[in-house]
Formats: sequence, C-alpha cells, structure tokens
Amino acid sequence: MHQSLPTEMVEAILLEALDPSNPNTTWVDFVDLRRTLCLVCKIWKTLVEGHSTLWSTITIQRFSTPALLRRCMDIYKGTDAVLTIDARARKDTVKDKKLQKVENVHMDRFLAMIGAEVMPSAWKVARVTVKSGGEREIEQVTNLLAQHSWPSLQALALQPSSNMGAAPRVFDLPQTHQITTLHLDTASPRHIPLSVFPSLHDLALRNSDCGHWNGFETILHLLTHIRRLTLDKIKIAGWHSDRVVQMPDTLDTLRFSYESVEGAAVLARLEIGGLETLEIRAYGGRDLRDAVASNPSIFARSRKITVAQRHDSELETREATLAVLHAMHDVVRLDMACFGPPGVAALKEFVSKGGQLEDLEEVKCGGIFNEADMQYIAGGKFGQKFVIMQHGGVVRRGHAK
Repeated sequence: MHQSLPTEMVEAILLEALDPSNPNTTWVDFVDLRRTLCLVCKIWKTLVEGHSTLWSTITIQRFSTPALLRRCMDIYKGTDAVLTIDARARKDTVKDKKLQKVENVHMDRFLAMIGAEVMPSAWKVARVTVKSGGEREIEQVTNLLAQHSWPSLQALALQPSSNMGAAPRVFDLPQTHQITTLHLDTASPRHIPLSVFPSLHDLALRNSDCGHWNGFETILHLLTHIRRLTLDKIKIAGWHSDRVVQMPDTLDTLRFSYESVEGAAVLARLEIGGLETLEIRAYGGRDLRDAVASNPSIFARSRKITVAQRHDSELETREATLAVLHAMHDVVRLDMACFGPPGVAALKEFVSKGGQLEDLEEVKCGGIFNEADMQYIAGGKFGQKFVIMQHGGVVRRGHAK
C-alpha cells in the first residue's frame, strides 16, 4: 500500500492511528503497535521512529521488558510524557491461591523493573495512570511513586478494577502541590484530603461513594480553583437536602452522568454560573427531562451542550429533547446522542412554534435516522455546520444549505 501512496499520506495515516488522544484507538497497546509498524518496511520504520511524540505514551504491563522500555525512552526526547502502569493480574488467578503466589512474585519483579528503568530515567512525565485489581496494587505502585519526584508531573489517575474504599498514600506523594488533574475510579474522596492539592483544576470521580451530602458539600467547597468537574455515577446519601452549593466562577466544564433519580436532585443543588461546556448523560429520557427541570439555568448559561440518554420510548425521547431545546439560551454548539426520529420530531415541533436554532455554530445528532430525517437536519435550520452520527460513525457532515 505504501508504494502506491505518497509518503506524506502514509505519515498522516500513521499519526492518526497512533494518536493516543484519539478515542477510537484507546484500546490499543501502543508499544506493541509501534514495534509492529516498524517491522513492516524501512519507510514505515523511518516514519514511526522519526516522530518522537508517538513514543510519549507508554503502557507498562506485567509482561513488558526492560529492553522495550529503554527503546521507548531512547526514541522519545520530548516533554510531557504519558505513563500508564498496568498492574492488573490475570483474571484466572483471583481464586487460585497457588497462582496468586506466582502473581505476587511477578508483581515484585514488575515493581523492581519500574524502579530500575523508569524512576531514574530522564523522562519528563506529565501524567501517570495506575490500573490495578484493587487497593493492594494501588498502594504498592503509589508507594513506589512516592520515592521519586517528577517535577513535571501534573496529572494522576487511579483506576482499580474492584471497589476501593480509599486511595492509599495518594495524598502522601511529594508532587501533590503541583498536580492539576486528579481522576479517581471507585475511590471515596472522603478519604483524600483535597486540601493537599492546591493547584487542582480537573477532578473526576467515577463510581465513587461520596458519602452523605453534607460531606460531599465540604468536598465541593474545597475546589476553589476547579475548572473541569466530572461526576460519573457517584453515590450520595442524603441527597434530598435543600442546601445549595455555590460552585466557583472558575468552573467552565461540568460532565455529569447518572442512572438514578438522585442524579437530578444532586444537579439541582449546584449553583453554577456560565459554563463553556455542559455534558449530561442520563439513564433515560425522563431522567434527562428531570435534569433540565431541576436546574434550567445551567442549560441556559452553557455555550456547548452535550446530552445523551439510553434508548427510551419515543415519547420520553421527544419530551426530553424539547425540554433541552426550550432551556437553551447562550448555546453555540449542541450535541445530542441517542436522538433518532423522536428527536427529529421534537426539532420540527420546536421550529414550528417559533424556535430559533440557525445561529448555532454546530449541531451534532446521533441515532438511527432515515434519509428524510438526515435531509431535514441538513436543511439549514439547525446551525452553520452539522454532523450526523449513526451506529457510532459519522454518516454525514457539512455546512447547512
């Protein structure tokens, strides 16, 4: 293929395929993929090794070798490296005590390799993600991280496979004062004194037990400089409290995902000024409608809105879409997922009653559409640009007629 394509085009394809920020390639083990592409031919090897930024993302797994790590470090000479430490064991060792002993030995070797090859290196690591089976692996890796001071470390993400009541030693790291991004999966923020992260701008809590609303309110009050806040399927007790939390003016992005009635109740307790980006992912159309009703001012003051729901009845989808459209005021970009024909019907009803959407910069619609629906979306009444997504892929994009 490379012999029939210009070198510049092959280079562009490889850069897109190896871009770690591309959501369609996050599953790839980039280390193995880069090595494989280098073996295709001399041209591909030169192209891949010629872009040091492609080697800025490295995943260290239990089967990684020191030689492989050194190769990545030798090629990569830039800054802001992204390091993922995958300490997860094989699933078949969970219940087998003999295999667990073997895995413990492998874990010791794994940690020793990281300590010998990665910690002393000249890498300027900007982000570290730790994947593990539970608290024990997280604690082992964070203890190792605490022994080394990376002056450029700004982001830390902990992703255990099982529920983690606390995030061991994460607040003992010497880099807490400089960390701006903290992502916690299944970890309870109650056990992490966020006051030790004075520079925190981006906080994500996923599948976390945040305790009682009173405690969660205290957590939110500590986020004095927060810019991006992600609350994904968090659990809160006492959410029926009437107390409202005033979020700081620095907050410009809120991503909120929930699957129960408490989601809308939590959203109603947040007093937020104008947002640049608002993303709401609800379980169904009724939940999305409740979210709009609970705090319509958030929708009115946001410039970029993304709303998504799981498949629901046509009536609920239509009503939820209408609720979002009526609540919007300052929005310039609108992204509606799980939209489909009921959403198109809502658009038609909104426009027929005098609703105006022509001034939007971009409208993105996701769902299963027929040709008539796609023609209607592209007809010029819904923004200067449009993107139609179907089955996860872009079906049509362009400028409104």
